[in-house]
Amino acid sequence: MIKTNRQLLGIPICFTLLVVWFAWSAYHAAPPLAAENLRGAGLSLSAAIEQLAVVDSSFGSLARYTTPDIAYFALIDREGTVRFHTNPGLIGQPFSDADRKSFPDGISEGRELLGTGEEVYLLRTRIHPDHDDYLLVLALHTYRADQVIRRARTGVTVVSALTAALWGLTALVLFMRRREERHHREMQRREELARLGEMGAVMAHEIRNPLAGIKGFAQLVKSADSLEKAGRYAEKIVSQSLRMEALVNDLLAFARDDQGERHTTDLSIVIEDCIALIRPEAASRQVQIEVEAASQVKACVDVDRVVQMLLNLMKNAIQAMPDGGALKIELRQQSGSACILVSDTGVGIPPAHLPHIFDPFWTSKATGTGLGLALCRKVAEEHGGSLTVESSVGISTEFVVTLPSSEVAREKTCQQPY
Repeated sequence: MIKTNRQLLGIPICFTLLVVWFAWSAYHAAPPLAAENLRGAGLSLSAAIEQLAVVDSSFGSLARYTTPDIAYFALIDREGTVRFHTNPGLIGQPFSDADRKSFPDGISEGRELLGTGEEVYLLRTRIHPDHDDYLLVLALHTYRADQVIRRARTGVTVVSALTAALWGLTALVLFMRRREERHHREMQRREELARLGEMGAVMAHEIRNPLAGIKGFAQLVKSADSLEKAGRYAEKIVSQSLRMEALVNDLLAFARDDQGERHTTDLSIVIEDCIALIRPEAASRQVQIEVEAASQVKACVDVDRVVQMLLNLMKNAIQAMPDGGALKIELRQQSGSACILVSDTGVGIPPAHLPHIFDPFWTSKATGTGLGLALCRKVAEEHGGSLTVESSVGISTEFVVTLPSSEVAREKTCQQPY
């Protein structure tokens, strides 16, 4: 869940970084681009004005020259008199001394405010029609050139709005996921409480039977007329006590959280240890054990839990062969997983029972607790694996344990090789 949330956050973060870079680049590139456009237009227009002044020394053709970009332009002679102005009323008027001092030898340019409040691009340059020297003052409207700046600002606004919308959508998705997670946890809690109630009822039933037996045999011991009878009754009490102890142990093992240390382990060694423990029971029931275990098949596991799982599977297999048979254990590497197969030649599992054999407290045995196979599946799933079964009545049953190999599942909590 945390990993998924990080991935969800990664999308708007990457998008935000991308659009911020794009908007910043576009916004900062816009003013120089607008200035370059104005400068190019100003130089082109000044060249055209100079050419018209060369052709018509009376400047009559300049009065008819206009473009949408020109706010005004004027020609000032060396004495500072306005020889031409787009406003005819200013022709012949002196140019201010302050402006004259700012006349450049080359080109002077910049933005200035007119009396009307409009900002214009003002270009000052020298022109030389008919070997005369004039100062050309050219004012251009900046509206069209500044369109690129306005577009950049609009782009920044749109991008900011889209980024805000994306973050809002991400926040909504995360909120919905958190609410769904809380709902899921609540449903799990209710299911656990319901299962706990069911388990409590089953436990009460399972414990009540041996307790009743212990009580009855204890009363018989009290009234026994010989030590021999009392001894037999005491053996029954011990047997019932062991049954309750096995039930409690299975319940504790099933309820235990997976908190043991995991080690990178050669599973063939684990199987050998399990077979050494189970061999006496197999021999007493005329069960032959066959082993095909590839070496160096490693997985990151809690060894005690895996041994508990395999012993349960092997004991179930032996108990499924009351007249003897063959217990076969295989270990092999398959598609990045370690596969352990435990098969027998016993009575098999009826098809009607197969959907229930992994349910807690479900058992077809008269003295079983119904937690063995449920515990086996839980151990396999704790390790990121699975436990499956195939069975044919009267022929065989095969349990397949799949565990991620150490090369595929690199657990952070995994210790040194076992």
